[in-house]
Amino acid sequence: MRDVYESLIIPLSIIVILNVALFILIKARVLQRLSLSKNLIAVLLAVTLIPVICIVVVNERKISSILFTEICEKLVSVGRTRALFIEATLEEVKLDTESIAKNWIVMEVLRQISLEKTSKTDPNFSTTVKNAQGHLNRIATTKGYDDIMLISAEGKIELTSTEHSAEVGFDVSSDDYFKQGKEKTYFTDLFYNKFANNNLMYVVTPCIDAQGRFVGCVIVEVGMRRLYNVLADREGLEETGETYIVNREKLMVSESRFLKDTVLRVKVDTLGVNEGLSGKSGVAIYPDYRNVPVFGSWHPVKYTNWVLLAELDEAEAFAPVGINRLYQIVLVAGAIVMVVIVAIFSARATVRPVHGLIAVSEYIGKGDFSHDITIQSYDEIGKLIKVFQYMVENLRLLIKQTQESISRISSVSVEMLSSSEEQASGSAELAASVGEITATIEELSSSAKQVAVNAESVAKIAGDSELTGNQGKESISESIHIMEEIKETTKDSMKKVASFSEKSQKIGDVLSMIREIASETHLLALNASIEASSAGEYGKRFSVVAAEVRRLAERTKTYAEEIKNVVSEIQASTGAAVLSIEQSVKNVDKGVGVIRGAGQAIDSNLELIEKTSGASRQIVMATQQQRSATEQVAATMKEIAEVVKQSSIGLKQFTVAIADLNKLADEFKEMVGKYKT
Repeated sequence: MRDVYESLIIPLSIIVILNVALFILIKARVLQRLSLSKNLIAVLLAVTLIPVICIVVVNERKISSILFTEICEKLVSVGRTRALFIEATLEEVKLDTESIAKNWIVMEVLRQISLEKTSKTDPNFSTTVKNAQGHLNRIATTKGYDDIMLISAEGKIELTSTEHSAEVGFDVSSDDYFKQGKEKTYFTDLFYNKFANNNLMYVVTPCIDAQGRFVGCVIVEVGMRRLYNVLADREGLEETGETYIVNREKLMVSESRFLKDTVLRVKVDTLGVNEGLSGKSGVAIYPDYRNVPVFGSWHPVKYTNWVLLAELDEAEAFAPVGINRLYQIVLVAGAIVMVVIVAIFSARATVRPVHGLIAVSEYIGKGDFSHDITIQSYDEIGKLIKVFQYMVENLRLLIKQTQESISRISSVSVEMLSSSEEQASGSAELAASVGEITATIEELSSSAKQVAVNAESVAKIAGDSELTGNQGKESISESIHIMEEIKETTKDSMKKVASFSEKSQKIGDVLSMIREIASETHLLALNASIEASSAGEYGKRFSVVAAEVRRLAERTKTYAEEIKNVVSEIQASTGAAVLSIEQSVKNVDKGVGVIRGAGQAIDSNLELIEKTSGASRQIVMATQQQRSATEQVAATMKEIAEVVKQSSIGLKQFTVAIADLNKLADEFKEMVGKYKT
C-alpha cells in the first residue's frame, strides 16, 4: 500500500496540483502577458516535463527500492549461507569431538589415567596409549584439525598429537574452557596458542565412562583456515564486499579484506556487531570499522558468541542507481531539448500565420488592401485567415465599387453644377425679360387708361379722333408686336423651366442611386465590423476602418436625403413655374386677341370717323375692356416675375447644394482614394 501511495498517488497529486496551478495562471491571464510563442513553449514544457520529471523521480525511487531490496536479500543470503556453513563446520567439529570422546580406546586411556592412575610408562598401558595417539593423529589428519588432546579428570594434558607434544603435562584445570567442558561440549573463543604459535579455538567435550563417571575431556584444536577460506570467497560481494567474524569482545576473529593483521587486534563497534551480539539478525546501512558507509547484514553464529557480518560499500551498492540517474538525467535533458525544439517549431508554426495576419492587418490599417495572406493553415487560425481573406476581398470589392460610384457621382455632380449654373443664368435672363414685359404692360395699361380718357372725351375732341385713332392703331400694332415677343419669351422660359424640371428629375435618379450605394456601403461596413469583431484582438484595427466606412456611408446617405429634399422643392417650384408660364401664355394670347380686336375697332373708327359720336359709347366700353385686360396682364406678369424670382432663388439653392455635393464627393473620393486595392 505504501509503495502504491508513493509510486502512484503522490506523483498524480503533484501533477494535478501543478496542472491546476497552470490552469489558474492561464485563467488569471498571467501567461497571456507573454507572447503567443513563449506562452505555447511554457505551457508545452510544463505539461510535458512535469509528468516526465515525476515519472523519473518515481522510477528512481522504485529502482532504488528494488536495488535496496536486492542488495539486502543478496547480503542476507550471503551472510546467512556462510553463517550456516560455519555453524555446520562447528557442528561437524562438535560431533567429531563427541565421537572421539565416546571412542573406547580414548575412554580407556582416560579411565586408566584418571581413575586407576596407571602410568603411561607401564608396558601394558603404553601400547594402549600409542594406539590411542595413532587414532587421534589419523582423525586430526583426516579432518584437518590442528591437534586433538586428551585431558585427565585432574585437568592435565595427558596425550596430544605428535606435533604438539610439548603441551603434554600442562595443567589446564583452572582454565575456563576445562571447567565448561566438564559439563557439556564447549566452544572457546579464538585465542593465540603459544604452543601452536597460531590463533586457535578449542572444542571441549566431557568423556564419561560406561558407569557415568567423568574420566576427562577431549579437546579438538580447530584452526581458522577452513573458516577463512569460506569468508575469503568473494562470490556475490562485488568489488568492495567482504564477510568477517567479530567475537563478543568486538574483536575481529577473521582477516579483513582491506586491512592487515586484524585478527584479535582490530575492534569493530558498529550497528551490525551490536545487533548481532544481542542475538538478532538483520540488515542496514551503517559506517563499518573503516568508517565507510556500507550495506551490512549480521548473523549470530551458533555455538559461539560470534557474529558474522556480510558488508558491501554503499557507493558500489548504489552505483547502478547513480548510473541509472545519469541515464535518466541524459534522457530528461534530451527530452527537454526535444520538447523545447518541438515547442519552438510548433510555436513558430502556430504564430507564423498570426504574424502574417497581423502584418496584413497593419497594411489594411494604413489603407493598403493590396496585400494577401499566402500562409496555408488548416487549424482554427487557418479558418480565421480564410474568413479574414474573404473579408478583405469583400472590402476590396466594396472600395472599388465605392470609388467607381464616387467617380460617377462626381461626374454627375459636375454636370448638374454646370447645368444649374446655366439654368441660373437663364433664370436671370428670364427675370430680366419678365421685368421688361411687365414694364411694357404697365405702359400699355397706362395707354389704355389714356385711351379710355380720350374715348370719354371723344365727343369734345371729335376733330382729333382721327389723329388719336391713328395713334391708337400704331399703339395697338406695337402692343401686338410686344405681346408676340412676350409670348415667345414666355414660351422660351417655359421650355427652359421644363428642361430644368427634367434635369432635376435626373438629379433625383442620381440621388436614388447614391442612396442605394450608401445603403450597400453601410451594410457591407456593418458585415465587415461583425467579421472583425469575430476575429478578436487581431480584428480591432480593421474594425476601426469598417466603422469609418460605415459612418461615411451614413453621411453620404444623409446628404443624399438633404439634396433629394432640395431637388423635390425645386421640382415643385419648377412645376408651379411651368403652370404659371403656361397660364401667362394663354393670357398673352388673350391679350393679343383683345389688342387685335381693339385694332379692328380703331380701324372701324377710322373708317367710321364720322360716326364717332354714335359709337363713342362702344369705344368707351372697348377701352374699358382693354384697360381691364391690360391690368389683368400686368398682374399676371407680376406673378410670373415672382415665380421666376422664386425659381431663381431655388436654382441658386440647388446650385449651392450641388456644389456641396460635389465637394462631399471630392472629400469622399479623397478618403476612399487612400485605400489601395
